[in-house]
Amino acid sequence: LNIWSLFSGSSNRLLIGTYGQGLKEFNLKTNQLKSWKVDNTNFNAASFAYVKTIREDNSGMIWIGFWGGGLGRLNPSTSNVDHWRNEKNNPSSLSHNDVWSIYQDSKGRIWIGTNGGGLNLFNGENKNEFQKWNAHRKNNQSLSSNNIYTIYESVNGNKQKDQTILWIGTANGLNKFVIENDSGKSDGSKLNVEIKFYTVADGLPDNAIESILEDENGNLWIGTSTGITFFDIKEERFTNFTVADGLSGSSFNSSAAFKTAEGIMLFGCTNGLNYFDPYRIKQSTYSPPVVITDFKIFNQPAGNESLSSLNSGIFNLKEVTLSYNQNDFSFQFASLDYNAPEMNQYAYFLEGFDKEWIYSGKRRFVTYTNLDPGEYIFQVKATNSDGIWSNQLAKIFIVINPPFWQTWWAYSIYFISLMGALYFIRHTELKRRKRKEEERLRREREEARLREAELKAVNIEQEKEIEKQKIRNRIAQDLHDEIGSNLSSISLMSELIQKDENINAEASEKIKRIHKVAKGSTQSIRDIVWLTNPSSDSLKDLIAKMREVAENILGKFNLHFDYPNDITEINLLPETKRNIFFIYKESLNNIIKHAEAKSVWIKFGTENSSIFLSIKDDGKGFSSAASFSGNGLKNIRSRAKEINADLKFESTPGKGTSLELIADITQTRD
Repeated sequence: LNIWSLFSGSSNRLLIGTYGQGLKEFNLKTNQLKSWKVDNTNFNAASFAYVKTIREDNSGMIWIGFWGGGLGRLNPSTSNVDHWRNEKNNPSSLSHNDVWSIYQDSKGRIWIGTNGGGLNLFNGENKNEFQKWNAHRKNNQSLSSNNIYTIYESVNGNKQKDQTILWIGTANGLNKFVIENDSGKSDGSKLNVEIKFYTVADGLPDNAIESILEDENGNLWIGTSTGITFFDIKEERFTNFTVADGLSGSSFNSSAAFKTAEGIMLFGCTNGLNYFDPYRIKQSTYSPPVVITDFKIFNQPAGNESLSSLNSGIFNLKEVTLSYNQNDFSFQFASLDYNAPEMNQYAYFLEGFDKEWIYSGKRRFVTYTNLDPGEYIFQVKATNSDGIWSNQLAKIFIVINPPFWQTWWAYSIYFISLMGALYFIRHTELKRRKRKEEERLRREREEARLREAELKAVNIEQEKEIEKQKIRNRIAQDLHDEIGSNLSSISLMSELIQKDENINAEASEKIKRIHKVAKGSTQSIRDIVWLTNPSSDSLKDLIAKMREVAENILGKFNLHFDYPNDITEINLLPETKRNIFFIYKESLNNIIKHAEAKSVWIKFGTENSSIFLSIKDDGKGFSSAASFSGNGLKNIRSRAKEINADLKFESTPGKGTSLELIADITQTRD
């Protein structure tokens, strides 16, 4: 049989865990060996073939840890087995199927150590759940590794009342698993746990902790992959033992440790069995001095002309001065304990470079490369052959001079040059800003002169416009006062003469014509005065005038006059106003003289920057070939062209005539 684990149970039986053949039982009375069967399934089959660890609990149930098969619990009286495995989608299941350690603590709880899933606590019969601790937890709840090789509860250790301490051996050091105010609950979520761990950085010879035993003083004896170590729990100090101390081998097996009733400790390793009485193991208290034995620069001896002081030996020096290009050097050192010099251990610290002491184990040298210029203190300490650290240190001051371009006078030159460059840059910048400001002021003066010239031009134009308005006002006033008054007088006098009975018929007819001409001239003068007067240049005034004219001269027609209610408040140019009015008036005169119409439709509107005028009648119309044969229509076309207006005539004999005019009013008078 390839035996992996043994456990001496009750009833004179020895339980044997094998590699590949499951669980066996050896009866110590009858010397018979049998294989256990569970529910007609032999342990040799499937996942039960590889038994890594065995443990019998207080109730006589046998707990079995399988390699790849999870956790089993065997009832020896019924041969029934309960089985737990890792379930991918069940966070409360066993954390891993490689079970390498099982332990029942003094409170009766079952702890399971896995090789890859950390530590599990079995929550009890009713829940069948597992509480887990692993290397991925936060703060002080994290283990140092998920690979657990052994579990041991402290009995005699330095612990407080109601405190449980489990020592857990992992692939990455020793873990101290402390349960504070422990009432014995198996619900792991309610346990107040704090975890601390120790590694080779704390003095362990190796991080693989295979087995743990405790002596009567509560100190630990630990089997590792490189020997046995003694852990003083009060001092938290490790003392390491190897083949040189009498061990048969250095590589110890997982959980292969046992303490007899007499206190004798047995550890199994790959080379056999080791046993000893821990009280007969004496440790050396010698505190050896440590010395620096060699100093090299670029891996070459430093005793040259530039370091002639080293010819007498580095151990005699207190200080070494180097140049900037000698910043790659190494130290060699030794502990002066010759009892077992191969067991001496070392730690070094370069003050000014290292952040903390570096424990190098048995290595007696260190190399530093590419150090910056400056001052350093190299210190080294060592242990005796029993791993006791000496209180004596060796130290040496190291001064690395900077290159000439990093000296204080070089930095002074750099500083002066920098200040000069900054002054030059600042002076140049101020000159540039001054030129820019002068250019800005020059442009502002030119822009001011240009604005002044433009303002003057605008003022001149405004003055010209005002003068034009004055002239127009004066002309309109003169026409109204002089010519209009005279024509009114002529009209009135001719009307009175007509009433004279002494006037013969021929003279009366002539006087009627004079009265008619005078009356028509009076209306024309009124229109001219209106056109000339600048106070009537608004678009509203134009529409009002056009409506007045239509109502006066089209009284016998059925008149439809359409115009918008919200007329834009703008003043038209005199030319636009005059030509639109005369086109409108000429069109109405043509309707009166020639159309023989009954109804007239006049529509006026504005859109964007244009005005729209439409005049339609239901008269007799005329052919398009004769559209512009008369002077009236020619005048209309000429006036439309003068103001760049779009003019459209449509006339059909018997269907009336229409005129449409669209004129731009973007050029308006302020």
